[in-house]
Amino acid sequence: MDSRWRSVLAIAPYVVLGLLVAFVVPVQWGRWSQLGPTLALCAAYGLWVLVMRTLPFRWRDRPAAIAVFLTGAIALNLLLVLREGTFGFLAIATFSFAYSLVDWPWELLPVAGTAVVAGLAQSSGFRADPAGVAGTIAVIMLNVVVMCGLSFGLRRAEQTQHRTAVQDERARLAREIHDTLAQGFTGIITQLQAAEQASDEAIRRRHTESALALARDGLAEARRSVQALRPAALEQTSLADALSGVARSWSARTGVPSAVTVTGTARPLPTETEVALLRMAQEALANVEKHAAAHRVTIALRTDLAGVRLEVRDDGRGFDAVERLQNAAAGSGGYGLIAMRERLESSAGSLIVEARPGRGTVVRAEVSA
Repeated sequence: MDSRWRSVLAIAPYVVLGLLVAFVVPVQWGRWSQLGPTLALCAAYGLWVLVMRTLPFRWRDRPAAIAVFLTGAIALNLLLVLREGTFGFLAIATFSFAYSLVDWPWELLPVAGTAVVAGLAQSSGFRADPAGVAGTIAVIMLNVVVMCGLSFGLRRAEQTQHRTAVQDERARLAREIHDTLAQGFTGIITQLQAAEQASDEAIRRRHTESALALARDGLAEARRSVQALRPAALEQTSLADALSGVARSWSARTGVPSAVTVTGTARPLPTETEVALLRMAQEALANVEKHAAAHRVTIALRTDLAGVRLEVRDDGRGFDAVERLQNAAAGSGGYGLIAMRERLESSAGSLIVEARPGRGTVVRAEVSA
């Protein structure tokens, strides 16, 4: 149970009960034969909640204890309503307990019982003739249907929220797998293919060592991604330094020069924003390595009052950006662009891709402050 909802349940019954007592005492003042039993029942209800729910007894969350508590609370609420219809408002607290303490579908039992009490309170002014009895029954049935329907609606909402959370988590894991394992495997394959084609033993050894390093880094990143931790590059350094380290490692592996520029006033960023920007740069560099045949890459990070902007620019062969994005949306390759866009959107950012055949590529991430 959410801690805020737990706090509401801890004080709401006493607040509602106190307000009702403050209302009833002036109304029944002087009619001691009526006021005395009413106050006694109010005290009994308050003590019942105190002993069964507020005091930290270990047994209070056991199913049997919850069943006894709700039965007693509904019974006391009923007795109070039979004496004074105003105590129908106490059903607010009883409903809250019924909705929060009992699992579906068993919560329908205390919800229906409390609805009967509320219906009796609402119809307390009806006459004891056939029309009044029929009206009372109608009001009670309406309360039962509405409150049980609300219970069903809340259950469906929880299921929908759970499915949405599962889908979001699957998408996150897909992005993490792509950003770690897929990139790592691609780099390993590239290095091993280069080692096979190398004619010199020293070059072959260099490519083999790069493949081993990628395998170790990929394994470490995969473990961190699954555990939803920060990437290793961000654990003990800033985003700017992490980008410089990624660029140096990439250039050392590919032989393509890269430069990193940082402008603006550095300020702390949310972890998810830093991760999204770092992953975007890694994916963009991976795409340059696989597709661009570039001679130079520049990475520019700018931070100002409007937010953060990260740009990766290469002078490679480029591509048709519109067609590539359409293919990615249709599921025919290009998951890297989708992963970058989804990750940035989850951090309230956006992805912009500018490319033309033969004119290089610019991949830009923008996150508002």
